[in-house]
Amino acid sequence: MTTLNYPPSGLSVLEPAELYAELLAGQPLFILDVRNELEYARNRIRGRYPVPTLNIPYFAFIEDEESAVAQVPTDQLLTVICAKEGSSQYVAELLAARGIATRYLRGGFQAWLDFYDVRDVVNAGWGRIIQIIRPARGDLSYVIISAGEAAVVDPGRHIHLYQEVAAAADADITRVLLTHLAAGRLSGGAALAGERKALLAMHPYDALHPRTLSPAHLTYVPLLGGERVALGQLLIEAHWFPGHTPGHLVYRVISPMGDRFLLTGDALLLNGCGRTDLGGHAQEWTALLFRSLQNVLPTLVDDRTLILPSSFLSLAETRSDGVVAAPFAALREQHPALLADNAAALLPVVTTTASELPAAVDTFWRVNLGLHHLTEEEALELEIEPSLCGLSGY
Repeated sequence: MTTLNYPPSGLSVLEPAELYAELLAGQPLFILDVRNELEYARNRIRGRYPVPTLNIPYFAFIEDEESAVAQVPTDQLLTVICAKEGSSQYVAELLAARGIATRYLRGGFQAWLDFYDVRDVVNAGWGRIIQIIRPARGDLSYVIISAGEAAVVDPGRHIHLYQEVAAAADADITRVLLTHLAAGRLSGGAALAGERKALLAMHPYDALHPRTLSPAHLTYVPLLGGERVALGQLLIEAHWFPGHTPGHLVYRVISPMGDRFLLTGDALLLNGCGRTDLGGHAQEWTALLFRSLQNVLPTLVDDRTLILPSSFLSLAETRSDGVVAAPFAALREQHPALLADNAAALLPVVTTTASELPAAVDTFWRVNLGLHHLTEEEALELEIEPSLCGLSGY
């Protein structure tokens, strides 16, 4: 398990990794969130099951302590969370002084946003597929390792994590593979490829801004679909799978034992799909996705093929070992996108009724295309909310 570093402070402290373990295990939790109402509305702690949460802003404890404390349950352990730790520490100490069982999250919600969980999807003689989970946002990325080589798929912006994972396995990152131009996360693809002097690969359609057609300011290797790349003992195939974006790719990994893994990006999630309305062409992109699901997907999978998406919608999608993955057989008979018999039936599964797209979508695209650069503070602000790219079909 990996998180960014925050200085130690205080007593009765819960680490982000400990919080994540409790959420995965479905342990009873009661969250007292003392951020302001706007911050709380933008993102909150979510688990495998609904987490009881009470939002009482920190200033309520300052302005009217008795009234604020009177709202707090006293018959269970409280986990206090604020933006960066200081306010939650203050409130936790105040409540503990009154005999209320209390702890607080080290680093606050920012530490939760910066927390990543690292788990093996498979660890075999031919190599490893490692999944890197960012639970606060629903982001997934991968490090594929074989015979001293590593390929990273859809990395987030904290690129040191991928370098640490590869270094720990004594592997050299030689390729960075993007499934698509992300509109809901900041990609670390170009930065990681530049740092490691690795090849950055993507479809050229996704090297254009979907609305303005402005070309990317990136150095990349174009993949059109059909390419086959050796990575140690593994074979990685790129397949064009348009719909979520015009240049969306999926990557099929084939082991020397014949095991097959399909990294589906945001085109096919375990409990939904990536949206097709982000570029302003919902019907056209949905028609593309329908054809990809109907015509391309069956050629790439059998019932045992493990589906590995780049986003998840809920921790309920995690397996008992904490990995977000499922064999295609588990999706084939129940996934709404796979059951749709025409593009019109697929449309409500992959689009939202919202009349306007969030302004952040264009910012994500421009940054990920290398057309705009953010300060660290701007990047933190942009990624404070969960990814908006996926929709549940259930």
